[in-house]
Amino acid sequence: MKQTSLSVVALAAGCTSEDSTEPGQGLPIIDAHCHVFNASDLPTTRFLRQVVFEDYPKQSATRILAVRDPDVTDEFIQLILRLLGANNAPSADQEIAYLATGRNGLPTAQSAESARAAAIEDTAQHLLFLDRRRRRAATMGGPSELSNRSPLPEEKFLNYMVGQPMMTLRAEEPLSTAQARAASQRAFNRQDAVGRYLNWFSLFRLYRHVLAERLISDTERQGFRPVMLTPALVDYDEWLYEDVDVSPLTRQMVVMDRISQRMAKTKTGPVLHAYMGFDPLREVAYRAGKSSVSSLTTVRTALAEHGFIGAKLYPPMGFRASGNEPPYPKRTAKALGFEPSKQLDAALHDLYHLCVELDAPILAHGYASNGSGPDYAKRGDPAYWIPIFEQFPTLRVCLAHFGGFDARSAGREGMPLPEGSWEWRLGEFIKSHPRQNVVADISYFSEILTAKADARKSLATSFKRWLTEFDSGCDHILFGSDWIMLGKEAGYDHYIESINAFLRTDCNLSDDACDKIFRRNAMRFLPLERGSQGRNRLVAYYRKNGLDDSRLPSASTRLLADLFGR
Repeated sequence: MKQTSLSVVALAAGCTSEDSTEPGQGLPIIDAHCHVFNASDLPTTRFLRQVVFEDYPKQSATRILAVRDPDVTDEFIQLILRLLGANNAPSADQEIAYLATGRNGLPTAQSAESARAAAIEDTAQHLLFLDRRRRRAATMGGPSELSNRSPLPEEKFLNYMVGQPMMTLRAEEPLSTAQARAASQRAFNRQDAVGRYLNWFSLFRLYRHVLAERLISDTERQGFRPVMLTPALVDYDEWLYEDVDVSPLTRQMVVMDRISQRMAKTKTGPVLHAYMGFDPLREVAYRAGKSSVSSLTTVRTALAEHGFIGAKLYPPMGFRASGNEPPYPKRTAKALGFEPSKQLDAALHDLYHLCVELDAPILAHGYASNGSGPDYAKRGDPAYWIPIFEQFPTLRVCLAHFGGFDARSAGREGMPLPEGSWEWRLGEFIKSHPRQNVVADISYFSEILTAKADARKSLATSFKRWLTEFDSGCDHILFGSDWIMLGKEAGYDHYIESINAFLRTDCNLSDDACDKIFRRNAMRFLPLERGSQGRNRLVAYYRKNGLDDSRLPSASTRLLADLFGR
């Protein structure tokens, strides 16, 4: 998940040759990085406060929402937390039961429209709650205090949402239900960041399979034909110190298994195989007797028994791919009784060995964003991956969110960009190891939606230069959407078309290169090559569950040879 500013530039998809295929012609695509989690799967309170809106300055709520008054911002966050309450979203077990029987489904979880309507009503009820609270506060003071006091945060927020000077109302004059509902409806209809975020948060109330169906529909509407989705589960609990109790990761594993089987049973449409979240800190806690769940065992079970494609890592939570060192959250060291640097490295090395053993890819956050602590975002730097690539040459690793060229790699702080960037560091390794399965994805490449002409030209120049210098065959870049996270962007509805236009028009890439990015590179990386151990593992899953393994996309060995010129 990578997050950036919210604006949109309308883009038309283009081509560079007469025989290029325009969007709308059913171009096949693999979404190699997406998410279909809902609110019950996440430690929503601390992730929202600690990562998205507060402790990471680039993404402060004031900047994102363009709300100048911090009191209004604080109250807006409280509203979001209410909308994201875990009880508003179906748990993993509720979805498992619904998929098994088709009965007793939650109406508000079955469509985006119903989820939005429920969120609008909940917002109205929240406004009424704030109104009752501000009236209670107003009645506690005397007439002189009432006329001279500063407005309460609740009054500021109500004024912002309702559009009336609430503090001038007498305490006995309540906000009516009709007024609250009208104000809520207006807020959801807004075309600015506030409206987009409110509508986006309502999606987190949906069933996971409905979120997958929404992604498929949105992809097809843009003229592309999805053949495979690989959504990633995440595990933030230990770093954010907030347990996901409603839908723990082991139950999320089961519901994703059910969704994989459900999609494989259809005769058409994409198949789905997920990445299981791995947290080395959870594994360290387990080995120290501080946790009952082994993250490594969970990943092994997911890969061997539940049809998962690989493992997901999120270094900005607080760890590096290698060479871990302090600082860590004080509560972490206190709970463990030690600084976990060596133990984190050991847990991660065990994961790497497991993924080599099972031929399972790793998807890792690879952009300087969403850190859970000071400078933690820098811990996703490719510099910390290079020793792992060298030690495990058959390990498949995808570093996510390629293309910004705006973060300097460790030891290169004084170098100009893009030469000092994370992308350049990764490119140098790829150039010297062209046959190694180390790739990057362009998921949440929202700069393509937000950049003005000059910035867009600069991005294209850096992108083309990177390909020329490090990956002339365009063999190491994958497409990913980062849905559901991308869903809050103003240009989300045209995201794939916009990426297609950027690659073909701005970067002048050929049809062949674009097909590699959208599909063929992922088929090699995941892996889907016939006879590969990773594919055989998935085929065994299909046969164990009575599924038609021909539904699984396949890459021939000849295709792989063509990709690498062998």
